[in-house]
Amino acid sequence: MDEPTDRYATFRNIDCAGKAQLVIERLQPLLDAADNPFWAYFSKQRAEAHAKGFDDLRVLHTYLPTLRELLSDAAEDETLALLEELEVTCM
Repeated sequence: MDEPTDRYATFRNIDCAGKAQLVIERLQPLLDAADNPFWAYFSKQRAEAHAKGFDDLRVLHTYLPTLRELLSDAAEDETLALLEELEVTCM
């Protein structure tokens, strides 16, 4: 039986890390292509955040407006939808 989720209570029953990982996986082709200098910057900032103990959810949240714009420009509708779901559910 599914338990109801309530992000304001404790994020219990919400797989925020898994959702963030899925978004990162969807971003990987864009990171690898490096058609835009932002992606190299994003990768560097992500590595630095991980070194400081921060997770991908925090990294995605930090760059949310830029990611939205780039995903819209790249017609990455599914990835954009996942990012927006992540924002509503976990951020």
